[in-house]
Amino acid sequence: MAGILNWNELWKVMRSGHYRRRAHEEDPSSMWDKRAREFNKFWMQNRERAEKQIANLELKPEYTVMDVGAGTGRLAIPIAKRVKTVTAIDQSKGMLVCLQENMEKEGITNITCVNKRWQDVEVGVDIEPHDVVMACHSLGMFDIQEALAKMDLAAKKYVYILTSAGRRMGDGEEEEGLWKAIYGEQRHRTRAWGSDYMFFCNLLHDMKIYANVDIRDAESEQRYDSLDDAVTKWKEMRDIPAEKEGILREYLSKILIEDDGTGTLCLKRKSKSATIWWQKAERGGDVANT
Repeated sequence: MAGILNWNELWKVMRSGHYRRRAHEEDPSSMWDKRAREFNKFWMQNRERAEKQIANLELKPEYTVMDVGAGTGRLAIPIAKRVKTVTAIDQSKGMLVCLQENMEKEGITNITCVNKRWQDVEVGVDIEPHDVVMACHSLGMFDIQEALAKMDLAAKKYVYILTSAGRRMGDGEEEEGLWKAIYGEQRHRTRAWGSDYMFFCNLLHDMKIYANVDIRDAESEQRYDSLDDAVTKWKEMRDIPAEKEGILREYLSKILIEDDGTGTLCLKRKSKSATIWWQKAERGGDVANT
């Protein structure tokens, strides 16, 4: 069935709207620099999820691991406790600053940070191949096939892609309603579908990579000191204009639940997560680069 649909070109069409919206930013990584602290705080509240995500990865004490789009080290840090070394690659300096602070807090010394876009990394020049190469919700590159082929090239033993199955957390009907109220248009369904595991599986199949898939339940929890705290953080994380604050406040007042035990406001979400993986010695075939 290969050739009926060009999955890489479809991806580019789906991503083009995102890149047009970000065209005003001289440095795309600046968005993540601004959000790094809040992003780090959120994931530090959900460390149990990180442990569950890496529990089924093949991680041996002698392995070297490369984390593409490592962010603040949500997975890199617990992985570093299990393997020889970790290379954390991220385009955001702000994210890597948080990662290094997290390393210091936990006494981790075997993570090397590389401040580069994955598109700009050259295997064999900037980095050497690692035993395991992984990416968790970080494959937003414009040419996704090139990104996947490079991950395969950089891996000596295993490649792991951690992504969504079906709707992502934050892509429910309620948040779609918020999107329409804020921006005056329906949220494109392709935004959620573009990160679904089936998209990657179809593209990998055309690349002659016949990957395995493991789908599991996932949940996350966000806590806020007050409604004002939640509004401030959502405005920053989602680039919501100040004049739309009233709409956002009304939305959050409906979905946040008060925790009687702590007095904080809580948002709990459930979804399905997928781990796509393949072992280099078993997959067979040659990776298609075009």
